[in-house]
Amino acid sequence: MNFPIVLDIALGLVFIFFVLSLLASEAQEIIGTLLQWRAEHLKQSIEVLLAGNERDKEASAQALADALYESPWIRSLDQEAKGSIARSFRRISHLIGRIYRTLTGQRNVFGVGKTSGPSYIPPEAFANSLLERMQLGNLWQVLANDRIDRFGRDRVLTPVASILSDLKANTGNEFLLNTELQQLEQGVQHIVADFRAGIVSMPESLDRLVNRLDEFGLMARDILPDNHPLTETFLRRLDYIRRGLASNPTEKSALISKLRPNVAQLLDIFDQNSPAYNELRHLAQGGNVEAQALIDRLRQAPITPALHDSLTAIARRVEATADATRDDVKLFGLELEKWFDRGMERATGVYKRNAKAVALLIGIATAVSINADSFHIASRLAVDPILRSSITQTADQLAAQSPGNFNESIGQVQAAVNQALDDIPFPLGYNEVVVQQQLAAEQNWPIPFIPRRLLGWLVSGFAISMGSTFWFGVLKRVINVRNTGDKPT
Repeated sequence: MNFPIVLDIALGLVFIFFVLSLLASEAQEIIGTLLQWRAEHLKQSIEVLLAGNERDKEASAQALADALYESPWIRSLDQEAKGSIARSFRRISHLIGRIYRTLTGQRNVFGVGKTSGPSYIPPEAFANSLLERMQLGNLWQVLANDRIDRFGRDRVLTPVASILSDLKANTGNEFLLNTELQQLEQGVQHIVADFRAGIVSMPESLDRLVNRLDEFGLMARDILPDNHPLTETFLRRLDYIRRGLASNPTEKSALISKLRPNVAQLLDIFDQNSPAYNELRHLAQGGNVEAQALIDRLRQAPITPALHDSLTAIARRVEATADATRDDVKLFGLELEKWFDRGMERATGVYKRNAKAVALLIGIATAVSINADSFHIASRLAVDPILRSSITQTADQLAAQSPGNFNESIGQVQAAVNQALDDIPFPLGYNEVVVQQQLAAEQNWPIPFIPRRLLGWLVSGFAISMGSTFWFGVLKRVINVRNTGDKPT
């Protein structure tokens, strides 16, 4: 047997494996769609991510994942089919999924009464769902509103009222600067209201408080007598109050850090012994309706310890990299998206390994079902020049019509394969001729107790599991070698 014939046999085997891989890939795609393997694996991967690979926390992680899937961010991703025909196919696929889970005893990861879920979740959708579940945005706003309100009272209005009271006592004038003080109180109330409404940020609110205090000082300077010891004392004490608010950028940044609730403090809300929880509980006891609603909501939305540890580490990283003008919750959400991305990258690797195992099973099942015996196929290619010539001509034509990569020329490839299936008498199947040829070849088989066909099926199964993309690339290389290299440009 000369070298060109060996190449033709190799080309024939590669082409047949390529054809069978296409069939197996289509079968795997159909099975995966009917049983929703991608959606199921995604949900299980999220549960593992939330549980932190702690088996004793799986139940709480599953409950949390079910709650996240009920959020509008994720629920909207599971699009229902439109039209009667499409809905009918969807019902059939859901029925097949329920039968499969019943027979295999697998848990319905989509929850009670659910039959499907999204096959892909964008990182921002997951992050927003988790943030909404933990109410971090609302929690930040409630604590920040209370802190800026108390700051305006304790650090601005109360000290100013105190020094003004001393001035009134020393001058004997109970009506001194009453109108101006009332304007200051109204200005502080407007600043706090604007912050509550989200119109201005916390640094801007602090600047406005300082400006209001400056305006009050200017009005007091105009009203009080010049060069009077009481006037000088009052203005000096007023300046001390102002300098206590923001004497320099460093002090201002430190003050904002104290006023602004950071994400690590917000996460401590889930610990009922933490200062943040006590602060929220104090607000609720004081009649703050929003604080009480948050406490009630958080009691119904616990998170797993592993998730809390992961989120705390992310929060500390945000604290270390952000500045005083940051939006903590927004930056935390961005870091949460990166954390989810890294988790899904690992989940993708697991899914690919599982898919490879399924492809192997489907490949073996395909080989057995259509009697794709690699040894028999190679034997027929070696002794049947007509079969060998037909396959090599079809392979050459396929390579010539598909100069690009496999994914770009998939339509042309499928058309050529369909024509090959119609025109070429492949040595496959359980017809009498093929079976008799296999039985005759097994009479000279040197390995006892192991049928030749069984090994042939296993080899074919492994080859089919390599995938059509792999065999298409091998096909192109073999044709290039057979044709003495690529054609010059």
